[in-house]
Amino acid sequence: MRPLSKIDLLSKGLHDLAENKKGLHSYLLAKFEKYARNELHIQLPRYEVLRANSFLDDVMELTDHTIHLTIEDLIALLYQQFLIQVRSTAKFSTLGQKILNKKIELAEKEHRIVTSFEEVNPNHWALVEKKIPIKMKSKQITVEFHRKYIERGEIFLYDLIKISPKFDMTLEELISILVIDFVHEVEKGNSKKVMEQIIKSLEQT
Repeated sequence: MRPLSKIDLLSKGLHDLAENKKGLHSYLLAKFEKYARNELHIQLPRYEVLRANSFLDDVMELTDHTIHLTIEDLIALLYQQFLIQVRSTAKFSTLGQKILNKKIELAEKEHRIVTSFEEVNPNHWALVEKKIPIKMKSKQITVEFHRKYIERGEIFLYDLIKISPKFDMTLEELISILVIDFVHEVEKGNSKKVMEQIIKSLEQT
């Protein structure tokens, strides 16, 4: 089973179940881990980080700075909202396919098409199209999550792999997609609506 995040809690949990660990030490360790928090390192394009921070400034100004938000807070909130969506959706595989399509779409944007005249066979030249990676500067954002939420995300990905074995995504990639998609919604002119949703979500927490 391939790792579903750098922490790979699901594999560890399955291993512990297989070992059938018992005893006071295992009990206390399980109780401690239940409330533990772990860090995930999320890679994001620098522009998306800048745009998200600008949006957060607008939110804080709109609320007269009664709400203080960091990019880490935003990432945690978007992931929490996604997990709520996972729990409430009846079309599990459809949600997974939607996420995978976004990954493919983002990957395509990270390449540009270059056309060149090349010799494809001896004495036979033709125009050839190639995908060239675009060098995009990224920034790593470290976010702390409750252990059980990381496990839920890994379980979501594992369930999708069982439905479609070719499905390939880590939890870090999933969270990155959620943030980039959020920024794109803001760019489409939906910032006011998104802002209201964010404030409402914060008021409910």
